[in-house]
Amino acid sequence: MSAVVREISSLEELQKLAELLDIVYYEVSGRRFDGFDQPDDEGDTQDCRDRADIQLMQRMEGTRLSVRTRATVVTSEGRMVADVVAVFRTPEPLSIPAPIAKHFAEVIATPVTRPYLREAIHQSAVRLGIAAPLLSVLDLEDVGLLPAGAGVTGLS
Repeated sequence: MSAVVREISSLEELQKLAELLDIVYYEVSGRRFDGFDQPDDEGDTQDCRDRADIQLMQRMEGTRLSVRTRATVVTSEGRMVADVVAVFRTPEPLSIPAPIAKHFAEVIATPVTRPYLREAIHQSAVRLGIAAPLLSVLDLEDVGLLPAGAGVTGLS
């Protein structure tokens, strides 16, 4: 006899059930571009435009929902990487449709992991003695917390 797994029908339902359990770092690293040349450094130094790439991954195993955010920031002075996971616990195993899981990762988990990414990138740059890049504040339109074009009002 197989157990029936509860299917989640909305982001709100998942948000009520998911409790933040832990923040886990998978990688925090940094490398300066000046100094001694090494053959494996060429890929990062060929394109010296400042850039930040952020990846979002998610996984549900049993009663644990993990949302992993990885940021790679490259400046003319160096490369910094921060890879952070927010681990949520649910009271029972759940079936989460892909669109709801994606929305949860964007709207609930990303605001949780973003400060950890920003701090790790900043601290790596400080330790390397290079200018600390700033990851932008989370864009509320990008994660669907504000309708497109609504903007934030009342801020000075």
